[in-house]
Amino acid sequence: MSEETTIVSKVLVHECNDNALSYLKTACTQHNLVGLKVSTGDNSIGIKDASNEIDDVLKSNVDLGAIFLAEAPDQNGISGVDLCVKIRKTRPELPIFLRRTNEDSDKGLAEEVKAAVTGCYHTNNIAALDELIDAYICSMYYPIELAHGIQEISTDAFSNIIHDTKISCDLPYLVKDQIIYGELFSLIPLESNWCRGYMMLQTTENEILELIRSDRTGISSSRPDSRDTNSILNEITNMIWGGIKSRYFSSEDTPSDAHRTQVPIIVNHSQKHISFGSTEPQLCFKYTLKDPEKKFSDITLYQRLVFNLSWSPEKFAESDKAVDDFVDGGELEFF
Repeated sequence: MSEETTIVSKVLVHECNDNALSYLKTACTQHNLVGLKVSTGDNSIGIKDASNEIDDVLKSNVDLGAIFLAEAPDQNGISGVDLCVKIRKTRPELPIFLRRTNEDSDKGLAEEVKAAVTGCYHTNNIAALDELIDAYICSMYYPIELAHGIQEISTDAFSNIIHDTKISCDLPYLVKDQIIYGELFSLIPLESNWCRGYMMLQTTENEILELIRSDRTGISSSRPDSRDTNSILNEITNMIWGGIKSRYFSSEDTPSDAHRTQVPIIVNHSQKHISFGSTEPQLCFKYTLKDPEKKFSDITLYQRLVFNLSWSPEKFAESDKAVDDFVDGGELEFF
C-alpha cells in the first residue's frame, strides 16, 4: 500500500530511551502510526512545567489514537507513572500504553495507575505492544476505497459552495479521542445495511464569516451573522451526505426498524468533547482552504465519521471511480 493510500493514526510519544524509541519507530511503521514526540526542553524545566507542556498538547486540537509513556523518568525526572493519571483525566477516551522497566504487566503499580493505563509492555516483549496496538488503535477496519470516495465527495462539495479557493486534504487518519474543533459543527446520520453512525463537520464561526465577507460563498453580506454561517455549513453537510448516499447507499440498504438501536450522544461544551457511546476509532479528514489572493488566512475544516451503531465493512461495495492523491501533513515534532 503506497503512502497516498494509507489511513494513518497519530500517537503521542513521551519516551527518552533510544532503544525503546527504535522499537516504537518500527511499530509505528508496521501499523501506519504517525509518532509525535513532544519536546520537554532542557534540565532546567521542572516537573510541573514539563507536565504542563504535555497537558497543553492534550488540551489542544491534536487528534490522537493513543499515548505511549515510559515508566523510567526522563531527563527532567518526569515518569509515565506521574503523567498517566493526569492524562486520563484530561483525555479519558485515549488508550495509554506504559513501557515498564522490569515488568510487562501492571504488577507493582498503584491502583490509580492501573486504572489509568490501558496496557503495559517491555522491550523484551514487543509482541505485547503489537497486540495492544491491534486491539486498541487498529481494531476497526476502514476500506481505503471508502476513505478515497468520501474525500473526493467532500472536496467537490467544498468547491461547489466555496468559490476560488485551493482545497487540500491531509492523509485520512483514525482517532480515539472525542475532542471538538471550534464552536461550529454539524451532525448528520449515515445509515445503510452495512453501516450506521454519524458524520460531523467542525470549524470555527470566524473562519466561515471570513469566507462570506470575502465573497467566496453564495451569500452576499458585508456583516454576516450566525444564521449565515449555519446556512453555509448546513449546505456543505447536506451536499456531502447526498454524495455519500448516492454513491454508497441504495434504497434497499436501509436497516429495518426492528434492528435500529440508539445510544445517547453526550456533548460537554466546557471540555469540548462529544461522546457517541463508542470507543472505536473514528475516520477523520482535515481539509485546508487557501486563498490564492491571500484575502483571508487558511481555513481548517475537520470531518469525522463515527459508525457507533453498526459497522460491517465486508458488505461495502468498492467504487470504481478514480480518486485524487492525498497530501501528507503532520503536527508537532516527528520522531
